[in-house]
Amino acid sequence: MTSSQGLLSVEQIQKYQADGFLLQQEVFTPHALSTLRREAEAEFAADAPWRTVEKNSGAVRAVHGSHLHNKYFARLVRLPQLLAAARQLLADNVYVYQFKINAKRAFKGEIWEWHQDYIFWHHEDGMPRPRALTAAVFLDDVTEFNGPLMLLRSGHSAGMIDVAPKSDDMISSLEASLKYSLSLDTIRSLAARCDLSAPTGPKGSVLWFDCNTPHGSAPNISPFDRSLMLITYNSVNNIPTRVDTRPEWLVARDSTPLEISEEDGFDG
Repeated sequence: MTSSQGLLSVEQIQKYQADGFLLQQEVFTPHALSTLRREAEAEFAADAPWRTVEKNSGAVRAVHGSHLHNKYFARLVRLPQLLAAARQLLADNVYVYQFKINAKRAFKGEIWEWHQDYIFWHHEDGMPRPRALTAAVFLDDVTEFNGPLMLLRSGHSAGMIDVAPKSDDMISSLEASLKYSLSLDTIRSLAARCDLSAPTGPKGSVLWFDCNTPHGSAPNISPFDRSLMLITYNSVNNIPTRVDTRPEWLVARDSTPLEISEEDGFDG
């Protein structure tokens, strides 16, 4: 593997900038995925404060901050397929601002309401500008049936849509009723000029999306799991002012620029 791997073309960068998201098919090998899926299941099984479960079923909804204690995920965020591309899209050095694994279990995965990510980070952590993005690594095949992420194409061009918080509870940012969800009228208005898209693809694919791209997902009533590993990269010149108000597993304390790792390390 060389540091040039994972670099995006000019056309891909332009598409990301115009649409607010970009799908890359089958970025990771079956061998790498086997390791990542095994480690994700171990994270789901751990009873820890950074694990969130669905209210109705008790199924795991998400775990946060796994790259802080798991060597495989720590290596993953430094691989050129992700880190080199994140640097290109943000035109800067970056660090991991947030890391989470979302599990939308078969028959049990609940809704993620329509929202933008940046409003959480701006209001909760003091992130100055929307110079952050997320790479969603598909741990399962994502189809039209198992609750794919839905996005509003070019919806990021509207900037941050300010909404009143539903509560003061930090946990509400992690559960189905999100603290800063977008209203139905707002989504109707955006959808009148922005196409809806639900990118699908085989496991190992990567979906990049801007922190202001409106997105959400429906419940998973299919018999197929849909897990995503979501790595949020932030520009090192966009450090939040209140990183100590939420736990480190939710918001990074360390903004040291990441260096690309040439070794994937998935053999052990």
